Amino acid sequence: MAQPQQRYKVIEKIASGGMAEVFRAESAGLEGFKKTVAIKRVLPHLSEKKQFMGMFLDEARLSAHLSHSNCVQVFDIGVGDNTYFIVMEYVDGSDLKALIEHRKRLGQPFPIEEACLICVRICEGLAYAHELKDGKGRSLGIVHRDMSPPNVLITRYGEVKIVDFGLAKANSQLEHSEPGIIKGKFSYLSPEAAQGLAVDARTDIFAVGIILWELLAGRRLFLGESDYETVRMVQQA
Repeated sequence: MAQPQQRYKVIEKIASGGMAEVFRAESAGLEGFKKTVAIKRVLPHLSEKKQFMGMFLDEARLSAHLSHSNCVQVFDIGVGDNTYFIVMEYVDGSDLKALIEHRKRLGQPFPIEEACLICVRICEGLAYAHELKDGKGRSLGIVHRDMSPPNVLITRYGEVKIVDFGLAKANSQLEHSEPGIIKGKFSYLSPEAAQGLAVDARTDIFAVGIILWELLAGRRLFLGESDYETVRMVQQA
C-alpha cells in the first residue's frame, strides 16, 4: 500500500477481508510527534461501487461521533491510491473470536468472571452508542447490528473495545439500509434481523446474550449445517 497522504506512515498489514484491509501505521506530527494508529482501507475494486462506498463513508461519519473507552475511536478519513481510508485507534491485542478459539485448542473453558466482565463492558459501550445524541439533543438512533466476537477487541491490558460500526443504522445516515436485506453474521442475528425486519437497540443486546452464552457453554448457540439453516434457527428462537 502506498502511503495514504504523507502524514501517515504504513508499518504493516494486520488484517484483510472481502471489503477492506487494515494496516498498522504511524501518524507523524510536528517536532517528531508520532502516534500509532490503524488505517482501514477500502479494497480498490470496491471504490467504484456507489452503495458500498456510501456504507463505508457512513461508518466513518457515524464512528466519528463515538468517544467512549469501550468503542474504537475514529480520528480521520482520507483518500489514497484512488480509494478511501479511515484512520482509527490502534488496539494492541486480539479479537474475542481468536481468544475463544485459542482456549478451545487448549481445552480450557472461559472463566465465568472473565466472560461476564467482557459482556458488561460490551454493554457499556453499546449503551453509550444507543443513547448518543447530536448537538441539538436528538437521538442518533445508532444500532451496531453486527455484534459478534470478531468485532470485540481485547487489549493486552484487558480493555474491551467494540469495532466496526460499518453495518450500523442511524437516522442521520446518507445511505439507509434497504428493508428485507439481511446484514450481519448469521449466528448472531436477532429474530427480527433474520427476517429482514426493522431493528433497534434490542438486536444488539440479543447478540451480546448469544456471545455470553457461547463463552460459558463453549460452543455455538445458532449453527446449522448451512447459512439457510442457521438463519431458520434464529428466526424460530
